[in-house]
Amino acid sequence: MKKLLFTFFALLLIFTTSWSLINPGFFHVHDYTHGARIAEMLDGFKDGQLPVRWSENLGYGYGMPLFEFYAPLPFVVGAGLLWLNLDIVLIIKILYIISNVLTCIGAYYLGKKLFGGIGGWVTSAAYTLAPYRAVNLYVRGALSEAWAMMALPWVLLGIVMIIHREKRGFWVLLAGLLTLMLSHNLTTLMFVPVSAVFAVCYWLSRHWQDSRVVRLKMAIKDGIAMIGAYTFAVGLCAFYLFPALLENQFTQINQIFSGYFYYSNHFLYIRQFFIPFWGYGGSSWGPEDTMSYFLGFGQLLGGATFGIFWLISLLKRRQPYSRLALYAIFGVLLVLSAFMTLLRSKFIWDAVPLLTTIQFPWRWLSIVSLMLAILSGAGISLLSRKLHRMILGSLLILVCVITTVNYFKPERYLDNADALYYTDADRIKKDMSSILPDYIPKSMAQIDDVRTELFLVPAGTEQHVEVIIDRSDQKLFKTNFTSPIAFNVQIASYPGWVIEIDGQQVEWSSKGQYGTMLFTVPPGEQMVSVYFGSTPVRSISDTITFLSILGLFGVATYVSLSDYRSRHSTRH
Repeated sequence: MKKLLFTFFALLLIFTTSWSLINPGFFHVHDYTHGARIAEMLDGFKDGQLPVRWSENLGYGYGMPLFEFYAPLPFVVGAGLLWLNLDIVLIIKILYIISNVLTCIGAYYLGKKLFGGIGGWVTSAAYTLAPYRAVNLYVRGALSEAWAMMALPWVLLGIVMIIHREKRGFWVLLAGLLTLMLSHNLTTLMFVPVSAVFAVCYWLSRHWQDSRVVRLKMAIKDGIAMIGAYTFAVGLCAFYLFPALLENQFTQINQIFSGYFYYSNHFLYIRQFFIPFWGYGGSSWGPEDTMSYFLGFGQLLGGATFGIFWLISLLKRRQPYSRLALYAIFGVLLVLSAFMTLLRSKFIWDAVPLLTTIQFPWRWLSIVSLMLAILSGAGISLLSRKLHRMILGSLLILVCVITTVNYFKPERYLDNADALYYTDADRIKKDMSSILPDYIPKSMAQIDDVRTELFLVPAGTEQHVEVIIDRSDQKLFKTNFTSPIAFNVQIASYPGWVIEIDGQQVEWSSKGQYGTMLFTVPPGEQMVSVYFGSTPVRSISDTITFLSILGLFGVATYVSLSDYRSRHSTRH
């Protein structure tokens, strides 16, 4: 019966959030670059990039280090599916469905660990059906952010499992953190501190009554496991995190932190949390946005229910104070996260420059949605009778489903999905590059047209150049000039590109067309190699990731041997 109920509720929530994907076509969203990114990721893998950093076709064919800065995980999965020759629209739908399925399951198990089975389903329904998730999927098309929201409950679940001394807790926490960090760095920036506060508060609620000696031992063990998971997550993601943080100065990224995208233009008003407006437009200054920031009828009802039952439990002393204090912490985290979306929090944004990279303060709604869902599950758990918990829990789930089902649908379907979602290299160069200019190297000037030639040499000398290798991250030319020639490789100049002539590295300048690489090739037969190498930051980051993989393998081996010895000694 439990398995049947699990299957029923899971399918109900997944269908409610995914039913619009049954349509054979696809729809228009704010960000429709997923197909191009997936195609560029697959091309990078095919060319031997590991990790993939350089996109050859974006940047009008001159290239850009897209995946050095844009979290790669959803597009790695998409590239794997594209390698299997699946249709690009089907692939994007699968990525949407993955986020819906794992969000539902992760939120359920988190709620179940904290509040029991009924509380788990209420938590799952409130979070999976959060209107902000519908905004990300069907309005903004923010696939990476949806995947990051998918990871949030798994991170908290891993923390809970570690404190409960469950063996798989470390691995669940690590997997959640890896998914979060490799899906959306801005959500990572917001949520990692929140998860640390949660870990401390949950540990205190569990062990505050223990003796000092027991508490110290538990603190050390739990702390080592959690710090280890966070450390390994950062180490495994170092190949992406550190270059993204330290090398963005070499790109034109600053253009997306000013003008329309400046964070102070996108603060919310409290009333926008409660107004059930729904639209498919965008964010703007003031309360008249054409995009919704509504928290949801069922979610708000769940939050109100929690507040009432929490006060009753406090006044009548029906629950341990440690438990009520933990629930109060969830409320505090909810309020603080909501506060960060409001204009009154501007002094914090002004004081912490790193926050400006978030661009839109309303991105904190991902955390608001999770905390409100947790409080909804907590409110159910405060009821003393199971029948009452079942009735109220079912009511909250029903309200969430009925009132949000129409949010999880697009404004309209495209007559021809191929108009926006495609993998063709020429179309990516010509049409998609203007949509994704963020990471064009800083050295590049305003580009007037799409690259048509791989190299430029003085007129009449083209026949003396033979292209041997033409990959996204490597070019090899065979030249035979009668005099020194200015050779202009039509690749955006960016730190890490290396040019060698007959195995000897030569200097290049960014004075070619639009800022491409220019150097001199001597006369005679020469082998000219151009490849995307490394920088000190990338080399150190890749080394950290490699050592972290070895370390994680060592930890897994040690744990497996310890479990084997423990079982073996028990039998004897």
